[in-house]
Amino acid sequence: MAKGDGIVSGGDLKAIANLVGFFYAPPPMLEPVVLMERWYEIIETAARMIRQIPQDKLTITSPDRDRPLINLAYHAATIGRTFRRVYDEAEGNERMPADVTTAEQVALVADGTRVIVQEWWDEIGIYDPLDRVVESYQGIQTLHEYLEREVWHTAQHTRQITMFLEQFGVTPDRPLTPEVIAGLPMPERIWD
Repeated sequence: MAKGDGIVSGGDLKAIANLVGFFYAPPPMLEPVVLMERWYEIIETAARMIRQIPQDKLTITSPDRDRPLINLAYHAATIGRTFRRVYDEAEGNERMPADVTTAEQVALVADGTRVIVQEWWDEIGIYDPLDRVVESYQGIQTLHEYLEREVWHTAQHTRQITMFLEQFGVTPDRPLTPEVIAGLPMPERIWD
């Protein structure tokens, strides 16, 4: 975001507020161990919601952009992999392979992502103060800030998939609860 000669990352709400002359005090961040506990549950919920998507609905597009539901689901399923690449200072983006055409295939990717983030946490993350500054697609931030962002990012897309299911007349199987998203700085609306 830019104003005059000032430029800040669009993912840094405090910097944006300062740039435009407003006071903003971000809510306190949840501790990494709490974020990880929530992320495991959020990824499991995402996989469960993805498995419920009817095959004939995978090409429906989301109202926020021209993105088919299968692509939204794949994105939700791979956010943890993106976090891991940023953590490892690796290059590249997670692109959906052309041969991924079913909700079950995407859900299996989500299952694998959960394993990736859990192994990272158990082997490395739990011992890391997560204070290293990294550059992500959200700008410059600490790993703790980036972890928080990716946890709520996964939850937000899981909420969107759940909303699609409800619109299709499918009863979501154990969607996210208010307790799981409590304390995460998520948008109030589904498509923000």
